[in-house]
Amino acid sequence: MTNRVQHLTIPTVALRDRALAGLDHGDSYALWRDAFPVLDEIQVGHGRNQPPLVDHLTVGAWNLERGACWEAAAERVLAENLDVLLASEMDCGMSRSAQSHTTQALANALGWHWVYGIEFIELGTGSPWEQNQPEADATNDCGLHGNAILSRYPLDAIRLIRFENGDGEWWHRRWNEPRLGGRMALIASIHSAYGPVQLVSTHLESNSHPMHRASQMSELLDAIDPSIATVVGGDLNTNTLDVQAVSDIFRTRQLLQQADPTRFLQPEPYEPLFTVLANAGYRKGTANTNEATQRPRERGYPKPPFGRIDWLFVRGCLAANPRTVPALDHQGATISDHELIATEILLR
Repeated sequence: MTNRVQHLTIPTVALRDRALAGLDHGDSYALWRDAFPVLDEIQVGHGRNQPPLVDHLTVGAWNLERGACWEAAAERVLAENLDVLLASEMDCGMSRSAQSHTTQALANALGWHWVYGIEFIELGTGSPWEQNQPEADATNDCGLHGNAILSRYPLDAIRLIRFENGDGEWWHRRWNEPRLGGRMALIASIHSAYGPVQLVSTHLESNSHPMHRASQMSELLDAIDPSIATVVGGDLNTNTLDVQAVSDIFRTRQLLQQADPTRFLQPEPYEPLFTVLANAGYRKGTANTNEATQRPRERGYPKPPFGRIDWLFVRGCLAANPRTVPALDHQGATISDHELIATEILLR
């Protein structure tokens, strides 16, 4: 049972430390699941009310890589005249993002309504690179990481879908970022003059394989009301690889790029989730460009070849004028390792 809350139930540092010690000793995720009620909570925040939609809106999807650069992200969202942002990888109380609740900070800067759900309880302070930053704190205030929907318009019919087998075995120390939880999606609706519009923000598993991502997408589509105009967006991690089956991901990507130069920009033949979506009536052609959505940051990661791993899909409405927007602030510094993607949604 998912609870809508104004304030999240923050897990203590001591509880997080005990969970990490238990997982290191071989405990299962299920053993610790009920100790973290925040995994069953959706935080809801309210912005300035807006008049009803007329016949269109502009929707963006953006993996904001922790959301630490939320001020620059707010400027970009306003510059692109978005009405809705489907956001992923948003921190709350993490050392690597100055202990900020990055969704709330971004929504407050925009004056928007928002919902936030937890994907992972972070049991460490981040990746090795993040841990080694001179400004990093030794602990996280909250240790939360998740997905969000931000909107000019009020949100209702809010739900959280947590995928079965969605954890990607992130608690293993070999992934250098121990976590408890799993991939998930947030669903909410806004009202227009033509009826409700269903918005879905999701983040599929990177630490897995294409068939696993397809099963997550099938699970998500089973939970969506098929009678309502719908926009699905987010980081679908369509990297075309079984990451756990290769020892050198970067070298493998280079070899696969040589064999098929279109593989990472046009991953459809290698990722069955596209067939799952098409069979359910979702269309992507006029909602996406053919450009890569991965962006190298100043630290030199990610590395080429770059692909399109972020997508928007629509059903029961039309998409037009898609764009892939560089994740750069006004001084040319990177905001995220993912570009912002956006499209206009026509509701007639």
